[in-house]
Amino acid sequence: MRPILLPDPPTLSTGVPEIFEQGGSQNVVRRAVVIGNGFPGSENQSIGLARALGLAQNHLLYRVTRPKGGIHEWLHWLPVGFHKKLEFILRHIYLYSRLMLGSKQSKYIASENGGSVGLSSILEADVKSIVSMARDTYEKDGPLVVIACGRDTVSIASSIRRLASENVFVVQIQHPRSHLNRFDMVITPRHDYYPLTLEAQEQVPRFMRRWITPREPPQDHVVLTTGALHGIDYATLRKSASAWHDEFASLPKPLVVVNIGWPRRNCRYGADLAKQLINALLSVLDSCGSVRITLSYKTPEKVSRVIFKELGDNPKVFIWNGQEPNPYMGHLAWGDAFVVTADSVSLISEACSTGKPVYVIGADHCKWKIADFHKSLRERGVVRPFTGLEDMSESWSYPPLNDTAEAAMRVRSALAARGWSLRS
Repeated sequence: MRPILLPDPPTLSTGVPEIFEQGGSQNVVRRAVVIGNGFPGSENQSIGLARALGLAQNHLLYRVTRPKGGIHEWLHWLPVGFHKKLEFILRHIYLYSRLMLGSKQSKYIASENGGSVGLSSILEADVKSIVSMARDTYEKDGPLVVIACGRDTVSIASSIRRLASENVFVVQIQHPRSHLNRFDMVITPRHDYYPLTLEAQEQVPRFMRRWITPREPPQDHVVLTTGALHGIDYATLRKSASAWHDEFASLPKPLVVVNIGWPRRNCRYGADLAKQLINALLSVLDSCGSVRITLSYKTPEKVSRVIFKELGDNPKVFIWNGQEPNPYMGHLAWGDAFVVTADSVSLISEACSTGKPVYVIGADHCKWKIADFHKSLRERGVVRPFTGLEDMSESWSYPPLNDTAEAAMRVRSALAARGWSLRS
């Protein structure tokens, strides 16, 4: 295998400024607010963009929470604000009924999102407090960049811009589905606009087309990416290569990394894909030095069970059991080739940021805009299908996907148009 040489990371400023540094110009952006929804795939996109803007050490993470447990697991399709109001009503009805009946038994189970996972250290996303911070600290600390991602963050981010438009620059990652003018910038994958293509229109009955979003071409403040944003770049890969050196340096080459996600609405599969993956891996095993497999926390048990049963005892194969530390970054840094299930745009985007061979399995299970995503990657020569006929020692490359850096450049340009600049 041809070794992958990583260039030196870009030179960083020596000082680490405080998030509320004193004496700053009102035209210099020094800080960011990240609004998350509790899902790593979404929050990593926002944090990755903050890092690309040079604000990795100067951002606060807020989180939009939903009620969880019991009936609330079936109500996540509701707007988050309405869902919280409904939870408030249900809770009081339950408490009133207990009081009237004198019951000590509890069947109403609900908790705030993350109630048992240490969210006390993460701030609840509250529009009033964020707006007050942006206004009250503007003269001393300058403008505030607000970065949000995911459906549950849309109303929060748009409200912040409406109430503090002169003090903030609001970036919404992923298509908010309507009223894009509520944001200073929208960053979304190009395949989100697949419904506007002739191919997509032919798949939708005419009477339903008015309900399919988006309904208009992207506006000037919409930035289209190939895949998902993330925090993977040469600097993080180099750092991870050093951090995981002792565990990975001695592994037989080539090291093939397999990342398994979970079925989605537009990419459904089950144990059938797991068996297809196993057969293909066994077919190429002779050309592999070692294989390391990671499964998502959402990977169905019927998939993981087959993987462990068929490959768990193979001396060439290591399957991560989910215990910390998570070797994911070490895999990206040290892997010579990647096999990724087709369901996850984020997993594929991160693997394609390395410039190393990426093989995708299960693309035939995908439809609609996810199928369009895979088509675009194949046309660019970034990925190849995993069939089991490959020689995994063969090295091939491509210009790494660089969506996060390109999106950060667009943010910088938009800030400059307002007379603002990022702290260098």
